[in-house]
Amino acid sequence: MLGLLVIASLFSAALLFAVQPMAAKMALPLLGGSAAVWTTCMLFFQLGLLAGYGWADVVGRRFALRTQVILYGALAAVALFTLPPAIAAATIPPVDASPTPWLLVALTVSFGLPYTMLAATGPLLQRWFSRTNHARAADPYFLYAASNAGSFLGLLAYPFVLERTLPLRAASHGPSQADVWSAAFVTVVLLVLGSGMWVMRRPGQPAEAVAEPRTTVSWSSSLRWALLAFVPSSALLGVTQYLTTDIAAIPLLWIVPLALYLLTFVLAFSPRVQVPMRSAGIALGALSVAAAAEFQGSLRMPVPVMIAVHLGALVAVGVVCLSRLAATRPDRSQLTQFYLWIAAGGCLGGVFNAILAPQLFDSIAEYPVALGLAVFLVPDPMRDGRTDGGRHTARALDFATAIGIGVLGVALPRFLPMRAPGVAWPLAITVGVPCVLTLALLPWPRRFAFAVAALLSLSWMSFHAPWSALHRDRTFYGVHRVVVAEGPARMHVLVDGVTRHGSQSLDLARRLIPTTYYHPSGPLGDIVRGMRERGRLAEVAIIGLGAGTTAAYGESGERFSYFELDPAVARVAQDPGLFTYLTDSRATVEIVLGDGRRQMAACADQRFDLIVLDAFSSDAIPVHLLTREAVATYLRKLRPRGCLAFHLTNGYLTLVPVVSAIAADLGVPAAVKVDTEKTPQQVFEGKDDSTWAVMARAEGDPLPILAADGWRPTGPGNGVLPDAFLWTDDRSNLVELLFHGRSR
Repeated sequence: MLGLLVIASLFSAALLFAVQPMAAKMALPLLGGSAAVWTTCMLFFQLGLLAGYGWADVVGRRFALRTQVILYGALAAVALFTLPPAIAAATIPPVDASPTPWLLVALTVSFGLPYTMLAATGPLLQRWFSRTNHARAADPYFLYAASNAGSFLGLLAYPFVLERTLPLRAASHGPSQADVWSAAFVTVVLLVLGSGMWVMRRPGQPAEAVAEPRTTVSWSSSLRWALLAFVPSSALLGVTQYLTTDIAAIPLLWIVPLALYLLTFVLAFSPRVQVPMRSAGIALGALSVAAAAEFQGSLRMPVPVMIAVHLGALVAVGVVCLSRLAATRPDRSQLTQFYLWIAAGGCLGGVFNAILAPQLFDSIAEYPVALGLAVFLVPDPMRDGRTDGGRHTARALDFATAIGIGVLGVALPRFLPMRAPGVAWPLAITVGVPCVLTLALLPWPRRFAFAVAALLSLSWMSFHAPWSALHRDRTFYGVHRVVVAEGPARMHVLVDGVTRHGSQSLDLARRLIPTTYYHPSGPLGDIVRGMRERGRLAEVAIIGLGAGTTAAYGESGERFSYFELDPAVARVAQDPGLFTYLTDSRATVEIVLGDGRRQMAACADQRFDLIVLDAFSSDAIPVHLLTREAVATYLRKLRPRGCLAFHLTNGYLTLVPVVSAIAADLGVPAAVKVDTEKTPQQVFEGKDDSTWAVMARAEGDPLPILAADGWRPTGPGNGVLPDAFLWTDDRSNLVELLFHGRSR
């Protein structure tokens, strides 16, 4: 019957992690597709894991086995009344404050009790098994590896099975993802109760056996466990936010890092796998160097390579920290306390990334912080054989190295033109010198750690130096900076993450020329001119404010309504000391705070002549704004012969197939233009390459553009397979887009 416990452990862990992307995907449309949604959801799940482990520890130590089984069954019965879980769309998150508390409460109401019960299942099953006289009962941690394997499989099952075959929400034609998950929860409860009854009938250790001493866990051991769990948890959230900020806040990019994180738990606690710690430490250092180079922008990597570097760094962090964690695990009498401290460390990682980091940092600095801490935790086997004098000498050299490289890292960004084009010094200093130092200091892992940590600091500071920005602000929705672009044409530039979201010339003669992706000679200029040839643009809606650049197109008597999710962006665009597009516009300008899709749905049908979808989170378009259902909503808000414009410029994904598939599904004409032509004068004025699409309101309506200007119609005849790329509220396929090509 050991197989019953293994199956129960695997199945419960699979449900525990399959529900995480499902819950986050339910929350995304309510919160504008921000990458921080996943970080906050992960904090909730870590808190739920801590609550479940704490409940298992208290119940396991204070109650008899029969009582434990009864209590589990009773709470599981109560949890059934909260199923199927769903985040109520009727509740609206605040628009003038951080939505983090709202999201935590909404998740607790919807998922709290069943998730906590699933979290408690693994430790309880292992504790029950350890009280039998089975040959493997003395070391039940193999069940922990099995449960993490189940978690890994549950995560993979979501994008490849649940998301592909079932709708997210209840549908009339069949069950939803939440319905299937709820049925599986009932199955897990029955498996756990069956396991409990088997254990109660299994005789414990014979009376003549020598009783095991009940050890007491020291505070130093407890804090060490928490630290070793904290670092990979923080690294997981940092890697995920870093990737999803610039590519897409989408389940696949949440699941892959979390799946790899769980895989490192399997490797660390598996009795059959031994990872060489020295090799893992060297790999961690090398990948941290590569990650630092990518942070700073010295190495421009293809998308798959960039993703592989950061995911590899995450795996190395997990292997180093969790292998040390597994090596210090206590005997079975302290099993639930051990798991409780692991959960506490993981939860602290979530608190640090989701709550503290946005208050402490104005960039995603928590990710390099986690990498630096992980490198410091690489063990030094050479220290064990040294004398006290040798240890003191090594420690002194460590600190000397740290101070020297730290001074180098702090001083250079202040005095060197780190971002000036054509200058080779940034590459040589920020990557070359630290790499040489790390190689030279490789025999001493601690000094190696200091060198890598200094490199991370140097690379991050050279790109995110506070003295390089006129304005810096980090909110739930992103990291915003306003910088001065030096050169022949001095400009103020709004940057979110690594992506420019508008710029404005400081020259009064060019202040009202739309720049970047909105230049009059570009696709948006074509659309506006074509619409005006049909008649005046009385009402224009723009989803996404940025620096307010599109307001420069406004004419007297027209109304430009902006729908902006982040109040911080609205404050920047309205600050005349930073940008004056809104105040200088000849049109009447209105700003509506809130999610663009939700606010647009509340507008009257047939209100707008032109709707411009221009919402980005760094370089990623929020997926829920670009689904078939969302586009259908926008089209209803257009007047007869109105048009919908899509800004699709992206450094990682080609989004043209998505728009093409939606247009084909809705049966409306659409066209796309990839604009890469610039004259020297246009470059001087700040024009960037851009990709735009335009869609008519209804079948048969003419598009306001000309083929002679470089526009091409979308459709199957142009090599697009609509069914493969059609995004809906329930399904969004990212794999094909990642390898389909780039739009700029």
